Amino acid sequence: MSELQDKVCSREQAVERVAALKRPVVFTNGVFDVLHRGHVNYLHEASKLGGSLVVAVNSDASARMLGKGPDRPLNKAEDRAAVLAGLASVSLVTFFDERTPVALIEAMRPDLYVKGGDYDMETLEETRVVRSWGGDAVAIPFVDGYSTTSLVKRIRAGSGRKVAFLDRDGVINLDRAYVHKWEEFEFVPGAVAAMRRLREAGYELVVVTNQSGLARGMYSEAEYQALTDAMCAALAQAGAAVTAVYHCPHHPKGKVADLAVECDCRKPAPGMILRAAKELGVSLADSFLVGDKPSDIEAARAAGVGRAYIVQSDNAESSGEHVQADAAFKDLADCVAHLLSGPST
Repeated sequence: MSELQDKVCSREQAVERVAALKRPVVFTNGVFDVLHRGHVNYLHEASKLGGSLVVAVNSDASARMLGKGPDRPLNKAEDRAAVLAGLASVSLVTFFDERTPVALIEAMRPDLYVKGGDYDMETLEETRVVRSWGGDAVAIPFVDGYSTTSLVKRIRAGSGRKVAFLDRDGVINLDRAYVHKWEEFEFVPGAVAAMRRLREAGYELVVVTNQSGLARGMYSEAEYQALTDAMCAALAQAGAAVTAVYHCPHHPKGKVADLAVECDCRKPAPGMILRAAKELGVSLADSFLVGDKPSDIEAARAAGVGRAYIVQSDNAESSGEHVQADAAFKDLADCVAHLLSGPST
């Protein structure tokens, strides 16, 4: 086994091996998703505070608990640990599955617990635990300007990520009121081909849909998800793969108590669009939305989406004459044909 591989071990092995490490033992933890200069400097300074440095890495499941986004962590725990093990400042790397490493700290009993300067050490349970056996906890200032989250956002922004935000009922499928079974679902004629054209033109497809039927108790979350999975599978097979689907299950007059609330995601509120932009790194100015109701257009405007178009449906409000849409079209196919026909695209 190489020295690099030998530095990485399971939680159980780490508890056994800590006794052989040079004292005092310094302990820190984190996701360390994309290692950058700030991390390297931080770990170097931490190692100077003792005889050896143990780094506990959030497992993939633990990292997802932190709400950094649906596609985080970008790198698997084993890969993140291997990169950390390559640093001379690091003596041992292990893992933890919980939101915090308190249980692991209790088992390893390090002499010093270290975190970044943005933490108030006096409020952390880890600090209380380490001090209970005579240890201590300190914060090390970060090097300004370095953050994995901001780095990921810059990379995504630099890639010119453009999104076509699409309402579902009335835009992608025929609006037959509270559709929740695949056998009831029917694509609007030409919609799938239009979505495929958008993909080929460099747009990612993100669906943003109000689903008040959930709050009204007309169908369950499981039924909604089964229909969504079937829709996404059919679109992917047709070359019109959807990047993400966001839905609002709320309605203030709903029958399901937990969902009968005012929220910031039900259109015309912009919550779903803003969440997608944050999680996917979307350039809103370079994106557009297609909906069939004034509430879709209002949500796009509130979120700062570059353009917003309305298409006709059985809803009398969808004519576009009294809403602030950039243009009105018969359907999604007509809209996309217009968008991709000239230099304005």
